[in-house]
Amino acid sequence: MSAPRKMYERKTRYALDPNNNKYRFSQSDNDTDDASDGDCKEYESGKDAEDKNKKIHYYWAKQNLYRLYSTSATKPPDTSLQLLAIEEMEKRYLSNPFPDYVNAQSTPCGYDEEHVKNLICTYVDAILEHCSPGCDDEDMRGDLYVGNAGIAYMFWKMSRSSQTQDLYPALEHAHGFIRNAKANADRYKKRSSERYSFLCGNAGIYAVSAAISHDLKLMQELSDDLMNFKAGIIASKEFLHTKYGCDEVLVGRAGYLAGCYWLNDVMPEKKITDDDLISICQVIIISGREFAKQTKAPLPLMYQYHGTEYLGAAHGLCAILHMLLDSPWFRTDPISAPSAELRDIKKSIDFFLMLQDDEGNFPVALEDLKSGREKRLVHWCHGAPGAVYLLAKAYLIFKEDKYLQALRRSSDLVWNKGFLRKGPGICHGVAGNGYVFLLLYRLTHEPKYLYRAVKYMELLTNPEFKQRARTPDRPHSLYEGVAGTVCFLIDLLDPEQAQFPFMDVFH
Repeated sequence: MSAPRKMYERKTRYALDPNNNKYRFSQSDNDTDDASDGDCKEYESGKDAEDKNKKIHYYWAKQNLYRLYSTSATKPPDTSLQLLAIEEMEKRYLSNPFPDYVNAQSTPCGYDEEHVKNLICTYVDAILEHCSPGCDDEDMRGDLYVGNAGIAYMFWKMSRSSQTQDLYPALEHAHGFIRNAKANADRYKKRSSERYSFLCGNAGIYAVSAAISHDLKLMQELSDDLMNFKAGIIASKEFLHTKYGCDEVLVGRAGYLAGCYWLNDVMPEKKITDDDLISICQVIIISGREFAKQTKAPLPLMYQYHGTEYLGAAHGLCAILHMLLDSPWFRTDPISAPSAELRDIKKSIDFFLMLQDDEGNFPVALEDLKSGREKRLVHWCHGAPGAVYLLAKAYLIFKEDKYLQALRRSSDLVWNKGFLRKGPGICHGVAGNGYVFLLLYRLTHEPKYLYRAVKYMELLTNPEFKQRARTPDRPHSLYEGVAGTVCFLIDLLDPEQAQFPFMDVFH
C-alpha cells in the first residue's frame, strides 16, 4: 500500500472474538486517531442472537453517527478471529441475476432492437403524459439535471439517432421543452456563478437551446442562445473561492467547460475559442492549487464543495480532472500543456488512482479516508461509475496500462454491485451504471462489455427490479429519471457512438 493511501486509510468494522462470542468494535493498526470510549460497543452473538435476530448498530468513530444494520449474528464455522461484513438492512443494490459473458456461443450479446425501441416509447410516453412543457407547475425546474432542459436534451438526442428519429417528432418536442426551460430561467439567482452553472443552472439551458435552435434553423434564437451561454465565460474566469466551491461539474467551472466542449462538438463551427477554454482551465488549476496548499492536501490539486473534499463525478475531483484533460492542451501531439500544469494534473490523477480499493471502487470524499467513515457508493455521482471517464481519458492521452486495468476493475465492480435500487436514472441508477459498459466497449471492442450493457437494459424490465426499485424525486428527468434511461437505450442501439451526457471521452 502506498504512503498516501496508508496515511488516510482507516478501517472500522466489527470483529467476532472467539473467546466470548461477542462482536466488538475493531480498528485497523494504522489508525491515526484513537476511538473514544463511546465508540466501542459489544453485542452478544451465538444462540441468543440467533434466536432473537438482534439488530446491530454500527457506530462510526469520531462521528457520533450510526446506521442500523440487521443481521443474524451467528458464530461462523471458523472460530478464528475474522472481520465480518455488516450488511445493511436493505442493500443498495440487487443481486446480479445474470451469468457473466463467456463466449459468443454460450452467452450471446445480441438483443431485439424492437424491444429496445418499445421500451424507449414506454418511457417517452410517460414523460409526455406527466411533463407537458406547457404545464404551469411551480415545482418544475428548467435545468438539465432534473428540469425541462434535460428532457429537451433527450428529445434532441433522439432526433440525432437514425434508430429513433422517426419514433416521435423529437425536435418539435425538444423545442417545446427548452422554451419552457428558458421561461423558467429567471427563477435562478443572478449571481455571476449562476451564469456558468451548467447542469443545475442557466448555462446548460442555453447550450441545449442553441443545439436545438441550430437544428431547427432558428438563426435569431440561436444567436440569442449563444450570447446568453457565452455570458458565463467572463464569470467563470473570476476567481471566486467560496465555501460552496466553484469548480465542480454540477454548478461550477468544470461543468461549464463540459458545456463548452459539447457545444463545440455538436456545432458545425467552433463557438468557444481555445483561448477562452484554456483561461478557464487556468483558473481551475489556480483554485485547486490554493485549496490544496491551504488544507495541506497530499496531492497538487484539490477542491471542495460545501466544505467537503468530494472525489466523485458529481461534485468532486475526478470530473474536474477529466475536464482539464479535455482541454486544448491535451488535443495536440505532443501535449501542449505547460510543464507545471501537466505535472500537477498528472500527479493528481495518479493520487486518485491510488485510492481505488481491491474491488475497484473509490471513496466518496477525502474526509472518509481520514475519519474511517468509508462510505462506498457505486453511483455515477459518487464512486467508480463516474470515475471511469477520467480513467478512460487518462488512458487515451497517456497510454499507460494502469489506467486501463483500473477501468477493468471498476467495470467488474459495477457488474457485481451496480444493479441499484434507486431507480433507472443515470446519476445514481441503473442506466448510469450501464453506461460504464458502453464506455468500455467503445474503448476495447470486447464483446463482454456490450453483453453486460445489454443485461443492464434487460434489468429494467426484470420483475424484481420493478418491484424493489425506488421512485426518484424527479422520475422523468435526465439525471434522476427515465429521460436519462432513454439516452442510455438510444446509445445501446448504436454502441459505437455511445456517450454519457456531456462526458464524451472520445471527442
